Amino acid sequence: MFMKKLIAAVTGAALAFMAFSPQAEVLADSAEDQTPSGIYYSEIGTSINNYIAEREAGLASCEVCVFDGDGEIYTGYYGFSNIEDGVLADGETVYEWASTSKILVWVSVMQQVERGNIDLDADIREYLPDGFLTKLQYPDEKITMVNLMCHNAGFQESMYENQEAEPGDVYGSLEEAVRACECYQSFHVGEYTAYSNWSTALAAYIVECVSGTDYVTYVHENIFEPLGMDHTSIDPTQADNAWVAAKRQELMCYERYGDPAYNQDYGVCMYAVQLFPAGAAIGTLEDLSKLGQALVSEDCPLFEDDATRDLMFSATSCFGDTDIAKNCHGLWAQQRKVMTLGHNGNSAGCTTSLEFDPVSGLGIAIMTNESGETAFTNGIPVMLYGAYTDKEGFEGGAANAVDISGTYYCTRSFCMGSGAATQYMAQ
Repeated sequence: MFMKKLIAAVTGAALAFMAFSPQAEVLADSAEDQTPSGIYYSEIGTSINNYIAEREAGLASCEVCVFDGDGEIYTGYYGFSNIEDGVLADGETVYEWASTSKILVWVSVMQQVERGNIDLDADIREYLPDGFLTKLQYPDEKITMVNLMCHNAGFQESMYENQEAEPGDVYGSLEEAVRACECYQSFHVGEYTAYSNWSTALAAYIVECVSGTDYVTYVHENIFEPLGMDHTSIDPTQADNAWVAAKRQELMCYERYGDPAYNQDYGVCMYAVQLFPAGAAIGTLEDLSKLGQALVSEDCPLFEDDATRDLMFSATSCFGDTDIAKNCHGLWAQQRKVMTLGHNGNSAGCTTSLEFDPVSGLGIAIMTNESGETAFTNGIPVMLYGAYTDKEGFEGGAANAVDISGTYYCTRSFCMGSGAATQYMAQ
């Protein structure tokens, strides 16, 4: 496919929002590509500019890169990495990936599958030291790597991970962290989807066990270095990248709303992630987009055989008894006008998202210095890919409604132990 490339740097001079004057290059042809929502590629930048301008009151900073397998289509930097000092977000601003870091775990796992070191259908205890899992309620049930990828191995939330850890609270090794933060198995294997940072860290530890390489080194040698991701760290104290460590101290974090009465300023707002494979990556927008581009490129540089990438993009968990994908080997499926894959992440100070259409290869990376941000990290992808209600053949309305009334509790909770009562709060 002949692709157009549009690269823009969008900056501004006042928090009231920047004057949009992106420097842009458009390579047009007579059969210009469109996004699934119908936006011409040459108009993506204008559409994003307008979308963000309409929501300027809720902006601290937002960086956006739209790409496909041929490279960047549009890149824009909006707002301030430090509002108080008037520092504009730019290509050297680093943001926390938070749970978007999990993509690195699942890519690592699939690399080990390709190399014959992991069988997705084998019991994970085959790869762990004897007696490693000590809190299994159903020890006779096999737990596979696919269960870890789909977050349905039955583990409850970890009671032991310190969510406000300082660098001195980081464990000496990934093995030590996984052992110390081990979760109780509250559900039968495959019974429920219960999102789990711990089980993702366990998968990363299995990568360590089968590869013979510590996880930080493994990611650098097998992902960061091959892709030229020189401005990203995965170590929980950023000991693997001094440049990232210094740049992260320059980023201030906020909450911004249409009504400024609700605004919050959090400063650097940085905590160490003890189960670091699940959420410790920090880096630039360019590096995050390199990962996305690699996943959708015609010849994926992350795997020896494109069949491995195709397997990774296939569904491993669906909604109910339908064939509607929920999870694809660790990548979460979003049912928009087209199905997309990816992972978002929220830390105490940042929100990040990497999402792509596995069919067309159109992807988007978004990074913000706002906690729990959704207007940009969710709204811009909807603008790009269209809403589920735009899907061909969609039928809504009362005729298709199903009564699902009842009392529910979140499976990502404490179902065993001293915190068990919390699962019934706010029902």
